[in-house]
Order: sequence, then structure tokens, then C-alpha cells
Amino acid sequence: MIHHDSSAASSRPTPGGAGGAVARRPHEGAGPCIPFGGRRPGRTTQRAAAASLALTFLVAAAASAALLAACGGSSGSASSPAAAASASRAAVPSPLVTSGPPPAAAIETVREFWTLAGDGRLEEAQQSLVAPGSPIQDWTGEDIAAARFVRVVPHSVGRAPADGATIEFSVVVWIEPGSQPSPWGAPGEHQLFEHVVRMSDGTWRMWDSGTGP
Repeated sequence: MIHHDSSAASSRPTPGGAGGAVARRPHEGAGPCIPFGGRRPGRTTQRAAAASLALTFLVAAAASAALLAACGGSSGSASSPAAAASASRAAVPSPLVTSGPPPAAAIETVREFWTLAGDGRLEEAQQSLVAPGSPIQDWTGEDIAAARFVRVVPHSVGRAPADGATIEFSVVVWIEPGSQPSPWGAPGEHQLFEHVVRMSDGTWRMWDSGTGP
């Protein structure tokens, strides 16, 4: 759920709380042990053979280590392209977006979050959150049966996004409650405040979501 664009956790209750609030404002193993055996008096030839065998193992081990290093390490220590990309990606909220329409990629990030949550794929949706300790990470989603992104509220970009986010804007999400009585009330539209952050690689991620700015 990462989108490209050209252009902190809060104390709010998690979804399912009173008032229908959505959480507001993110081996290497050791090499094989090769026993060389104990000495036996009068067995000079065997000792020489054992020493030669040990030397052969050591040379082979050194060659294998060099090959693994050249190839990026063993299977337990190699860095995958995805891991390297993740390590190089960080939230870079500035410059803030405090006027005009939200960037299209930021809108799409919010749309996909609610699409996944509404389809019962909440864990996937939560993977897009980068706000440390976001209460939404603990949301089970049991209080909604379905959800659908409807639209962005015009002229809703806030002047003061949550600390750590790049932009705040409002959206309308249609929600069908998953239980009765439900904090969401009857099935219908709800205005939510979304906080999205720009990442160092130009993508956008969810920072947090709530029922208030």
C-alpha cells in the first residue's frame, strides 16, 4: 500500500470506543564442528593423515566463506532488496501541505486503507501505518462489517497536521456496523480526519485516522 506522488500517535480512542471513534492522531549459525580425533601413540601415519584432512577442511571452509561474502552473505544474513529498501525509507513530513487539494497519492493511500479495512483485510491496512504507537494498530475491526471510501471533503486540508504527518484532510467513508448496538449507529456515511506522511523515497503512508482533527 505504497503510492508515489510528484508533488504521532494520539490519545483518541480506538474504533469501537464510545461515540464510534476511530483511533486518532503510524542467523548465522556456526559452521559444522569437525572433530579431528584424539592422538594415538605409535600412529604417526594416521596423525599425518588427520592433519592433512583438517587442513583440507580449513581451506575449503575459507573458500566457501569468501564465496558467500562475494554473494552477499549466507541465507541467514543476506539482505533482500525489500529489506534494503525498507531500511532506506523513512518518514519525511516536511515540507508540510497545509493548503490546496490533497496530493492524489495521499488520497489513494487513504482510499486503499479503508478499502482493505472494509474488505476484512485490516492487518494489511494496518501495515501502511507508520505513526509510532498508533492506537489503530490495536484495532480489531470487529465493530464494522464493511467500509467504503466515498470522497474527499472539499477545502478540508488542515493548517496543522498531526505531529509527524505531512498533511491532514477530511474524507467521507461509508460504514456498515458489524455489531449491534454499534458505536457507528446505523449504516451510513462518516466524516473522518486522515493524516498522511510523505516518505523519503517519495511514497505516501498513513500516519493516523480519527473522528476529529
